[in-house]
Amino acid sequence: MVDFKKIELFDENGRSRGYYDISNQINDLTGKEWIFSTKSVIPKSFPSSFQHKLRNKHGGQKPPELCEMIIRTFTKEGAIVLDPFCGVGGTLLGCHLSQRKGIGIEINKNWVEIYKRVCQLENIRPEKMINGDSKRILQQMLKKDKSQVDLVLTDVPYWKMDEVEKSKGRYKKVGKPAGDIFSEKSKLSRFNHEKSGSETEKEEWEALMEDVFNKCYDLLKPGCYCAVFIGNMYHGGHYYLLNADIVQILSKIGFVLKGEIIWYDVSKNLHLYGINYSWIPSLVHQFIMIFRKEREKKLTREEIEEIREYNLERVEKISKEQLKKGIDRFI
Repeated sequence: MVDFKKIELFDENGRSRGYYDISNQINDLTGKEWIFSTKSVIPKSFPSSFQHKLRNKHGGQKPPELCEMIIRTFTKEGAIVLDPFCGVGGTLLGCHLSQRKGIGIEINKNWVEIYKRVCQLENIRPEKMINGDSKRILQQMLKKDKSQVDLVLTDVPYWKMDEVEKSKGRYKKVGKPAGDIFSEKSKLSRFNHEKSGSETEKEEWEALMEDVFNKCYDLLKPGCYCAVFIGNMYHGGHYYLLNADIVQILSKIGFVLKGEIIWYDVSKNLHLYGINYSWIPSLVHQFIMIFRKEREKKLTREEIEEIREYNLERVEKISKEQLKKGIDRFI
């Protein structure tokens, strides 16, 4: 076995990705890539890929390439990624791009069928997608074994987001005719199908989050991460910090908040909310809240050595592939 601590990696075009350290316990990133992955703001839009028009029938679908970035940051190749609110499968497509194994759970059969259709059209092998209630499916998974997954990545259903409307009425710019009526609703499914008060609905939303993430906590391996997409929202004259609610709920379970990433979608259109009568933010960003399930004990010397040997095997494989391409710039 070749005994070195770092290896210079290259992309498919022969450009250096930086140096990979075989002591890396979390991911397959080089030092240069690691630094980039710690940026707290992602000011980027993503291409319309993987049958975007079809996936966009779901109002909250996330770009597979963004999911891929998160997955690569917090896992190694071959890891198992769980998404308990999978929607049309952005997380699972991110698993495909990053060579990870995905498990998705989605209660809406229409979204499941769209994901399967996307895989057919793109000629890719679908990851495991389960149609059903996350609370029940996760409980079934727990009966088999705890600590099964290496990352939880999900975009949680937003409380009352389906009821948010743009300002009604026509709008116009000076010197131009009036435009279309703005009263479009979100395409997301309702969280609560029963009509009830706002506070009651929010309490039910919080209870759902606590139930699902309690089970995710048990399924997540110690030392691994949980990344949650969440957007704050304006409703009924109030601004709700849903990201703070998620932090409170997951912290109570035992997750430790490690940071937040702000995804600013630079291509997102502005909407006319409350024009001429009230200032209401047109949100062009979402939070990705990063949590970790801490280990009760530090890694033993034997466990650290196992990680090192795994990484050595990996870089040996990469080194052979690079040598075949005539690349021999190792340290």
